[in-house]
Amino acid sequence: MSEQRPKMCVLTTTPLVVHFFLKPHLRELARHFDVVLSCNFLSDPYLPQLDLPVVEVSVSLERRIVPWRDLLALFELFQLFRRERFDIVVTVVPKAGLLGMFVAWTLRVPRRVHIFQGEVWVSRRGPVRWLLKWADGLTARLATHVLAVSSSERNFLEREGVVSLNKAQVLGEGSICGVDTAKFRADPSARAKVRVKLGIPDDAVICIYLGRLTTDKGILDLAQAFARVAANRSELWLLLVGPDEERMNSRLCELVPEQFQSRMVIRGFTEKPEEFLAASDFLCLPSYREGFGMVILEAAAVGIPAIGTRIHGITDAIEEGRTGRLVSVGDVEALTEALTQCCEQPGERRRFGAAAQKRVTSLFEQKIVVDRYVEYFRSLCGR
Repeated sequence: MSEQRPKMCVLTTTPLVVHFFLKPHLRELARHFDVVLSCNFLSDPYLPQLDLPVVEVSVSLERRIVPWRDLLALFELFQLFRRERFDIVVTVVPKAGLLGMFVAWTLRVPRRVHIFQGEVWVSRRGPVRWLLKWADGLTARLATHVLAVSSSERNFLEREGVVSLNKAQVLGEGSICGVDTAKFRADPSARAKVRVKLGIPDDAVICIYLGRLTTDKGILDLAQAFARVAANRSELWLLLVGPDEERMNSRLCELVPEQFQSRMVIRGFTEKPEEFLAASDFLCLPSYREGFGMVILEAAAVGIPAIGTRIHGITDAIEEGRTGRLVSVGDVEALTEALTQCCEQPGERRRFGAAAQKRVTSLFEQKIVVDRYVEYFRSLCGR
């Protein structure tokens, strides 16, 4: 590694986070820093190679709380940070934030940045919620700088006392990485190809969910709402695309009557999410917690509107009544009504989609967003 350039560690839990959010940052950061990317490279084996111009160091981080693995990861991070003597450490996601900021603080790394991108404890109750919230608060205190990916998330963290007033910063209009509008765009050929491949009629109205299949994302609410609407709207299809991390397939089929299951298509991880979005008519993200809802911006770039829950993060991504609709979290009745309206009002879908596309192009182009992050890190290091 060059001795002239600052040494940076970017720490997260798994390659999936890097694949979805951090690849453009790391390519650009490598032009200005000597970058070490650290995560558990043994997880998410279905992913393609990251192929990034950085040094990769695997550590024993898990998404879940696994005490002995977490202690091992802590020891490995101490070894890594002591050996490399980083000028700046950047952490993303809660587990990496807590362990990474603790080790960096202990070893007196001068610049310690944590990026809040959605809080696990929001959908928890009781002692578990308290513990996870306390951990996020400790992470924020150990960090020298804190970033939030949306204004509503920053305000939420401040109200909850997780981050002290004015410590958290939002860069520009927010989001973690923006949208590559050259990749995510309306594509009639992809629309036709995907529909033929999946056996979905050309005149069907496709509601797509794109992301990890987990209960926190409101997938079970969506399945219930789909089952209700499908009974009256034969044109509605539900397309679920993403890694099934909680073995949701059987639970989803339990919620959707057998006669409608042929119109519920479940696919795993895809390297071409833009094609599935281009094949769809609107997106639904009925999440219980979110930092920003990046997939909403990706759908917008393709020209389709979104239904989301009225929670921090999603309210930054959807302008209600202009680029999509918002419903209360966990409200299956309201979600059912929103799905029905999207089926019945194609003109409104097109208007919302056009407005969403215009908004994402002007505010969330990937290069603009990524450049903001890179310049922020460079300024911290006096570059």
